[in-house]
Amino acid sequence: MADETQQAEGKEGFFKRLLNPPKCSMLRMIVIGIVGGIAIWGGLNTGMEYTNRTEFCLSCHTMQTPYEELKKTVHYSNRTGTTVGCADCHVASSKDPFDYARKLTQKVFASKDVIGEILGTINTPEKFEAHRLTMAKRVWAHMKETDSKECRNCHKFEKMDTTKQKDRSAVKHEGAVQDGKTCIDCHKGIAHKPVHHLLEGGPGPVAAAAASTAAPAQAEAPAAPKPEVAATPAAAPTGTVVAPATAPATTPAVAAAPTQPTKATPKAESAGAAAPAASTITALDWSKVPTRQIKVFYPGQASLEWVMNKADHSSAADIIEKKRACAKCHEGDANEVGAAIVAGKPVGVSKTVMEPNPPAGKVGFIPMTFQTTHDGSKIYFRFEWVPPKNGDKKLDPKNEVKLTMMFDGGGTVEGSELNGCWGTCHNDMRSMKEAKDDKKTKYIKDADLASGKFMDLIQYRSGKGQSPADGWVGSERHMDGGKSHLKAEGKKDGNKWVVIFERSMAGGGKGDHAITADKVYNFGFALHEDFTNARFHYVSLGYQFGLDKPNPGVKNYIDVQKQ
Repeated sequence: MADETQQAEGKEGFFKRLLNPPKCSMLRMIVIGIVGGIAIWGGLNTGMEYTNRTEFCLSCHTMQTPYEELKKTVHYSNRTGTTVGCADCHVASSKDPFDYARKLTQKVFASKDVIGEILGTINTPEKFEAHRLTMAKRVWAHMKETDSKECRNCHKFEKMDTTKQKDRSAVKHEGAVQDGKTCIDCHKGIAHKPVHHLLEGGPGPVAAAAASTAAPAQAEAPAAPKPEVAATPAAAPTGTVVAPATAPATTPAVAAAPTQPTKATPKAESAGAAAPAASTITALDWSKVPTRQIKVFYPGQASLEWVMNKADHSSAADIIEKKRACAKCHEGDANEVGAAIVAGKPVGVSKTVMEPNPPAGKVGFIPMTFQTTHDGSKIYFRFEWVPPKNGDKKLDPKNEVKLTMMFDGGGTVEGSELNGCWGTCHNDMRSMKEAKDDKKTKYIKDADLASGKFMDLIQYRSGKGQSPADGWVGSERHMDGGKSHLKAEGKKDGNKWVVIFERSMAGGGKGDHAITADKVYNFGFALHEDFTNARFHYVSLGYQFGLDKPNPGVKNYIDVQKQ
């Protein structure tokens, strides 16, 4: 009995000591717990950081493929000397306490690649390529869920100085903030081989480039002599008339014409000229007229259809859904776009080659100074530029220069407020990729002359005795019919050209738009220099003008002030 009592007291004493340990024992347990926790966390974190090293990632030879791709990008080598490794983009940082859980999650994801290496699923470049899209989609989905945290460890919207960015970048970033987008929504494929175009259902870079080189015979480089045909002293080749085009993003539109134009009768080209080339334009003091610097660039075979296709052009959605004018993104980098196209380089999301036959020695863009004013009854347009060095090929030997301008009736052509006269440039026109009719000129879909759904067209020609063209583009292009009392003068002064148009604001003829103070007109222009014709020209983006009506909120708007 005594033994049982002692045992009971012993158990009770044990629990009392356990629940109320001496102070020294309590302190010892706390210290051991803290030290043990630090040791465990330190060991785990050390192991985590060790496996975050790029060198560790490359111990799996499968990772050599994406690493070699990374080395060719600005994320690996740049002017500031900063670089990123595998973990910087694929493992969350530890800048806040909750990132640790994300890092553990990423390690679990990474184990799939290790398993794939061991099982031989992605252990060769060929197998890796076959699974590339699947792996990329997994990464994109994760970054979407985390609001692109890995990107924002270095790049933050609120820290961006958009005044130092290109127009296209500034517009995109401002729009991303407004739309609640995250980095990965737009920046897929910036560190490794791009495959995101496959999500859009568009052609792959290689396929698109190959397809673009299969251009019709009409689109040959300007080396063929046939376009030099000039029917009569009063007639210019049909192919010499080009409507201006506008660009988007990335990419400009083309105003196409055949490299083998049909002969025109004297009536077809001269009847619409309301005044001979020698007519005197009203003297104006152009020093009092504001100037606008505009880059005209080489468009190749870009068309309205290409630009408005999301699979080809990343900004197509912005144009269609947000009603953003092409000039809003591309006015600042039109020169880069033109340089890439004239060199035969791929452009856009689909990496399409817009110029299958790059013209030797042709520059990508030409800076122009544009001015416009009116006197209440007539409107004037002045263009000034320094031409590049002339070559030895003359597709249009009669005209060293042709300058064409088109404008709508004040919002009468759908989409013209965004892309100017781009709506006249289509894939199935002669000299374009899908050309089936060598006589098909510019046109506007569902054109209607009575309701004003057409583009007014005026053109200056430098050839001796050539009259300006006064026509329009509706269901097809017409080079005569206008009665706007058009005058056009051009002069090559030293190393620069100056061309001036004078036109009655009232119009008055078939295919003439009246210009009034209550409307805003959408326009664009094109320049044929160095005796060229057809699509081997330079084009502007889409712009707008209004009479004595400032509109500072619209980037591509020009106020025509009365003088």
